[in-house]
Amino acid sequence: MKYLLALVLAFASFGTPRDADAHLATFGSWEITREYLGELFPEATDFLSRDVTYTDAQVAAIEKELGFSLYPEDKTPTFYIAVQNVGGKRKLLGVAIFIDPRLQPKVIGGSVLRLEVGIAVNSKGQIHKIRVFDYRGNLALTRPAFLDQFNGMKLDDKFVIGPKIKAVDGEAEESQLVANAAREALYLMKVSLGKGAQK
Repeated sequence: MKYLLALVLAFASFGTPRDADAHLATFGSWEITREYLGELFPEATDFLSRDVTYTDAQVAAIEKELGFSLYPEDKTPTFYIAVQNVGGKRKLLGVAIFIDPRLQPKVIGGSVLRLEVGIAVNSKGQIHKIRVFDYRGNLALTRPAFLDQFNGMKLDDKFVIGPKIKAVDGEAEESQLVANAAREALYLMKVSLGKGAQK
């Protein structure tokens, strides 16, 4: 399946595209969400969004494929389509999504530790970029030295911490959760935007 075609079809299916700022922001305000999207696709001049709600059957199939249960917000995800306006025409760059994998409860500085992962996927269905936001654990988890290991990976790659993908020291669980989020993003995009999406 050609992801570029899938993105074009998904984009065309919007009818009149809605700017992403017409939606509730993931991080409490559109300004913050837009800033984070800009880190994922700095070359984008605009972002459009598509909200998806999975049926119970789709959720069951997704969970079976991923090997873990979806959290409520992952059953109704928002995909952000990155576009670049060139000469009055819109060029599709890829799709971004934010996933919040749950950690074992940890408290640092009086606050519960959160892990918010932003995943950008290019038009070939490959990881374009991953960023981790608002993380107060070992900041090595948020640095390119760790995150850039995922760049170029596709859905059929193994998203397992090990010899190929090296974990951040002392944060093996958190490193695997980032890998899980990357694979989940690719699979959700396949289901929602791909040719074989279930209706």
